[in-house]
Amino acid sequence: MLCGGDTSTDKSPTEKCELLHENKSERKILDELAPLLNKNFSVMKKENEESYTYVFQFCGDADGVPGAGVVQINDKTKAKTIVGRYNSTKAIKGSDWVMLIYENGAKYNSHCNGANRKAIVMISCDRSTDTDGCDFVCRSKNREEPNAYRGVGSEPADEEPEERDDHLLPM
Repeated sequence: MLCGGDTSTDKSPTEKCELLHENKSERKILDELAPLLNKNFSVMKKENEESYTYVFQFCGDADGVPGAGVVQINDKTKAKTIVGRYNSTKAIKGSDWVMLIYENGAKYNSHCNGANRKAIVMISCDRSTDTDGCDFVCRSKNREEPNAYRGVGSEPADEEPEERDDHLLPM
């Protein structure tokens, strides 16, 4: 027996994604991305002697790691680090992009004052194509460096900074 206002049995297809602050507008953004459910997206990043693979899954267990929305895999040791969890989600929508923020990843060991890691995934889609036409970008840069996303970054909106975020990883 249900008590209260909404007696609808319709559940959101993205209910596994828990918003940090549940609200209709962010839930609607997530629901629009429902065609991406149950798919892993990955990219390899090599820098000097180190090589990592980043795996993203929308509202699901990235690379099979329970609770992980984004994982970093050390290609040499195969160690997996949770970068962000889908039970700590924020969703922001622009005119032709969506930014997902998965918070509460594993703590940094020796830098960032031991803060938890955070994954920021930007999804840019051409509405005339299906979900396979989406481009994904995962930010892997140190948080001390400024963002280069126009209109989202820390620079004044009237400036057009040169693209300096060479750590954006297409997925």
